[in-house]
Amino acid sequence: MGGVGTGSGGGRGVTGVEPVVAQAELDRMTKAVGREMVRAAGQGWTRVRAEYRSVGRHVEADLLVTGPDGVARPVRPPAEVVDGLARLRAGMYRPGRGTWIGAVYEIEPPGTFACEFDPDVEPTWRRVPPPVGFVDELRSFPRSEEFIPDWFRARAGMPPAISAETQSAGTPPHGIPLPPATPPGGQPAAQPPQGPPVQQTPPYGPQGGRHAAPPPPWENPAPSGGPGRHAAGPGRPPASGPRPFGPPGPVDNNGR
Repeated sequence: MGGVGTGSGGGRGVTGVEPVVAQAELDRMTKAVGREMVRAAGQGWTRVRAEYRSVGRHVEADLLVTGPDGVARPVRPPAEVVDGLARLRAGMYRPGRGTWIGAVYEIEPPGTFACEFDPDVEPTWRRVPPPVGFVDELRSFPRSEEFIPDWFRARAGMPPAISAETQSAGTPPHGIPLPPATPPGGQPAAQPPQGPPVQQTPPYGPQGGRHAAPPPPWENPAPSGGPGRHAAGPGRPPASGPRPFGPPGPVDNNGR
């Protein structure tokens, strides 16, 4: 079926990292599958279409042949088509990115073909694979976290992916606080109870400066009892007794 090898074709598949098999070999494998599809279609076909879906060991393959009346009829896919698509799927694996899960391969006379390989969109299963099939898929064709679709996680029973925004929103500004240190083989050391804070008497006055010393006696204002008298108090002369600061009293003629 040389028409498949020389006809025009297109493919949509995984991109980025190079596949584990060289592209020239993948092209040869694709054409070999096409020849087996045409051989299975028989005479008078106007279109032949292969659909392949697989995760892990779960495989579903369909082959539809359209005749001159335009009606597509299912045909049992030969082992060469099923095995060839399985080898093509393994050869197109890209490390960390995975490989395709669903593929559609169509051929029309005189030999034009189109292939679509999708690694991220869930195909329409005849029977949904069990969770172990998706787990086996990741073991056979490992994927990085960012390349595991949400629907795949749900089918495999995996927890939902946590976005970078969610991670940053749930982290305190100064990082995640560390738990208290635990001594080897024991519980964290008990902290002594803290009593109420003790208020210290400041060495300074209420205005923030030092307490002012009492003024000297000579700076005291004169009492109301008369000029030169001082009120009794610390550092002050008594109100009674000699009056060293008062005016001299009257002197009699005898000098007393």
